[in-house]
Amino acid sequence: MKNKLTLQDVEWKEFKIKDLFKIKRGKRLIEKNRHKGDVPYISATSSNNGITDFINNPLFIENNKLVVTTFCDSYYIEGNFTASDEITMLGNKNLNKYNGLFLSSMIKTNQSKYAFGRKAFTDRISTQIIMLPIDKNGNPNWQFMEDYIKQEEKEIVNKVVKYYQNRLDEIFKNVAGGGRH
Repeated sequence: MKNKLTLQDVEWKEFKIKDLFKIKRGKRLIEKNRHKGDVPYISATSSNNGITDFINNPLFIENNKLVVTTFCDSYYIEGNFTASDEITMLGNKNLNKYNGLFLSSMIKTNQSKYAFGRKAFTDRISTQIIMLPIDKNGNPNWQFMEDYIKQEEKEIVNKVVKYYQNRLDEIFKNVAGGGRH
């Protein structure tokens, strides 16, 4: 059995967002000008991974990026999407669903710095510092981040399966016992 990865088993280093990612800002498309469709429209909300609408007339299309709202909520968006001007989009060739989830949690650690009067606009996000695990060359350890999230996801899935298996066992036991509860 493979050893469990822990966050204490890797070296960490500070990185500025602008040194890791290609940074873009979204574009405003007011609600009355949006036409219903199937392209997720991301804006500054802390629910639904930032998705506030689905449209068919986006001003641009991005895909597979980290997004950061003006309140420093951060999400990895898999597939095509478009975004409002309240969104900073972060791209990197090493980015995927798993390390993206890891990175979004690291970006959110700076959330307390931002509020309505001090929003996390693109210029502030670009200079934000995050701590990341590093490889032997001092670069972000993309593979560790991916493997760590896969490990955590697998643990959660196993717990859910075990829970429902126990529930089913109880139900079958009660049915076999004449329906007593």
